[in-house]
Amino acid sequence: MCATCTGDKQPPYIFYDEQENIMRPCPCASARRHYARIEKLYHTSNIPVKFRYRRLQEFCTDSDNEAEKANLLVALDTARQTIAQFQDAEGERRGLYLFGPPGTGKTFLASLILNEIIFQFEIEARYVKITRDFFNRIRGTFSQDSSDRGRAEAIFQELAYVEVLALDDFGVQADSAWEQRTLYDLIDLRYENDKVTIMTSNLSPDDIKRSDFRSVNPLAIQEAVTLYQRIFSRLKEMTDFQELVTRDYRENFKR
Repeated sequence: MCATCTGDKQPPYIFYDEQENIMRPCPCASARRHYARIEKLYHTSNIPVKFRYRRLQEFCTDSDNEAEKANLLVALDTARQTIAQFQDAEGERRGLYLFGPPGTGKTFLASLILNEIIFQFEIEARYVKITRDFFNRIRGTFSQDSSDRGRAEAIFQELAYVEVLALDDFGVQADSAWEQRTLYDLIDLRYENDKVTIMTSNLSPDDIKRSDFRSVNPLAIQEAVTLYQRIFSRLKEMTDFQELVTRDYRENFKR
C-alpha cells in the first residue's frame, strides 16, 4: 500500500482524491499511527538497546539437557500468560518474578515481555536497573550539579505509576535502610494501584526469606528484616514466580 499511496507519507497521512474531490486517509494511515505510538513508547521505555524491538519468539528454548529445555518452555509459557493478561482491559493482572543464577536469560525475557506489551497493546512500560536507574538516579537529585536536582519525588512517582515496570537485578542493592524503605514504598504503591511489576533477581523466594542482612548496620537489622518480609509479602500477592535454570543462556543467545 505504501509504495502506491499517493499521499506524502507524513502526518496526518491523508491525500486528495481528485475523482471524488475530497480528502481521504492514506491506506497506510492506521499502521503508521500505530508505529508512531510504538516509537514514542519505546523512546521512554529504557529497554536495553540490544533487546529493544525483539519479539517473544526469539526466546530460545533449545537445549541438549531435557530438564533445562523443560524449564525454558515453562518460562516461555509463563511469559505468554503475563502478556496475554493485557487483552482484557478490566481483568486482574499479575506481575512476574524471574529468578535464577546470572546468565540464565532473565533480563532478556523481561525485555521481551515489555516489547510485546508495547507492540501489541500500546501500553506504557519502563525498564530500570534497580541500582543504576532507580537508587542512583534518586540520589543524584540531591547533587547541586545534577540536571535532575529536586526531582526525586517526580522520578519516584513516574516509576510508581507507570503501567508496567521491570525492575532488573533486585537483591544487588546495598541494603541500606533508605534503599529498603524506598523500594518497599515503590512496590507498595504499585500494589495498591494494581500496576504490573516484573522483577529479575539472582535471589530465589527462599533466599529472600532467609536473608541474614550481613551488609546492614546491626542497629538496623530488625527494620531490614521487617521491610524485606513486607516486600516479599507484597511480591507473593503481586507476582508469579518463575525460575530459570539454564547453564548459560547468554552463550545460547550469542549463537
